Amino acid sequence: MFRPSCSVKLIALEVQYFRRQRALYTVEAMGESLAEEVINTLAQVQREIERTFRDLWTKIASERPIQLGTWEPPADVIDRDDEVVIYVDVPGFSKDDIRVRVTEDSVEVRAERREEGEVEGRYVIKQRVRESLYKKIELPVKVRPEQARARLENGVLEIRIPKSEVAREVQVVVE
Repeated sequence: MFRPSCSVKLIALEVQYFRRQRALYTVEAMGESLAEEVINTLAQVQREIERTFRDLWTKIASERPIQLGTWEPPADVIDRDDEVVIYVDVPGFSKDDIRVRVTEDSVEVRAERREEGEVEGRYVIKQRVRESLYKKIELPVKVRPEQARARLENGVLEIRIPKSEVAREVQVVVE
C-alpha cells in the first residue's frame, strides 16, 4: 500500500541529495583554482611572519643581551653491575661553570655560562646568549655519593657513582 507520508520523506531526501551533489560539483569546478590561491596566500603570509620575527629577533639581540633562562639538558643513565654512569650534554660550558650534587638517590647538575666581557664595536648579529641549565636525575638504586667522580669531555659531562650495595634477588618458594 502506498503511504503518502513515506513518499514525502523520500522526495525530501532526494532533494537534499541533489542539492548536496550540485554543491559538490560547484566546489569541484572552482576547487582547483581556489585551493591553489588559498595555498599560495598562506605560504606568502607564512614567509612574511617568519621574516618579521627573524628581523625583530636580530634587532632585539643586537641592542641588548638576551637571557633565555634555565634549560634542561638531555641525559642518559646507565645501571651497571657495580656503578651508575650518567651522561649529560652541557655544550659550551667549562668545568668551572658546572656544579654537581650527588645524594644517595639523586644527582643534580647545574651550570651557568658567564657573561663575556665588553666588546669593541657594535653587534651586527648576536645569537649566542647567556644561559644556565639544571637537571635533576632520580637514580634507580642507592649509591655512595662520597665516591662520585665527574669528568667533562667535548661538551658531555660523565658522572660515575658506585652503588652502595648490590641488590639481592631471592627466589621464594610458595607454600
